[in-house]
Amino acid sequence: MTKRNFPPTITTPDGSFIMSPKNDFAFRLLFGDEKNKEITISFLRAMLKIPVKDITIKDPFLLKQVAGDKTGILDIRIVLDSGVQVDVEIQLSDHPAIKERVLFYLSKLYTSQISSAEDYRVLKRTISLVILDYTLFEVEPMHTTYRFYDRKNEIELTDVLEVHIVELPKLNNIISQHKNNPEIPWLMFLNAGTEEELKMAAKAEPKISKAFDRLVEMSDDEENRRLYEERITQIIEVDLKIEAAKKEGREEGREEGREEGAIRERINTAKNLILLGMDNEIINKATGLSPEKITQLRSEIKPE
Repeated sequence: MTKRNFPPTITTPDGSFIMSPKNDFAFRLLFGDEKNKEITISFLRAMLKIPVKDITIKDPFLLKQVAGDKTGILDIRIVLDSGVQVDVEIQLSDHPAIKERVLFYLSKLYTSQISSAEDYRVLKRTISLVILDYTLFEVEPMHTTYRFYDRKNEIELTDVLEVHIVELPKLNNIISQHKNNPEIPWLMFLNAGTEEELKMAAKAEPKISKAFDRLVEMSDDEENRRLYEERITQIIEVDLKIEAAKKEGREEGREEGREEGAIRERINTAKNLILLGMDNEIINKATGLSPEKITQLRSEIKPE
């Protein structure tokens, strides 16, 4: 797992400010707005390789409220015209429990479609699209897809739960090999570090050109810029607290046996994060402990 460069920035010839679409606040502001549905539809078609005629964005008006939450995950929940549910997020921080968290939220989204009295057949396909600004797997492919699958007999159980993981650091290694892949211009747009790179990506696809124009408009808004910069500060703050808690947990667990010490390290890290005021979601991401275990630890810690 490799570290990412943070915070992402866009360099412009005249020094003007443009948000990086790789920032999760800017990403959700761009792709999670009903006014930008055409942009989001084009993006989903390219990334998921499935037909998309129309979409409904769930909770599109909560963005600025959520952006003020230091521990909030700025994902975008979308229902396609076919009924398929899609959860999209871009992740800048390489927390160790990312795989567990993705599965947790995917299963929650899947089961949220049904009440106890309904037939299981009402459940629709649910897809998680996670774009990472770091390398998670030591394999060449940038875009990997996961379903329930019997590896021995090569039988797919179902496609109703599906996870797409895209690792942006691998983009530069495959651009020349996959020029006709429709997702490449979109990922070049997200991964851009200069205004010129944004414009180059925009030339490849009309909807990316619209996305670039919208990004510039968003960047000219003073309130958007304040929230964008606040989000960067929040992510740095949380990262520093997690790293400090892990370091203290490692020191406390070092004297124990290897297996017991690893478990104790995670528990100590969780306790330190609880004392630092982190919520269960952040603690789960940092330690991989279950929500039930974290709740138990909270009950054991006496408030000072």
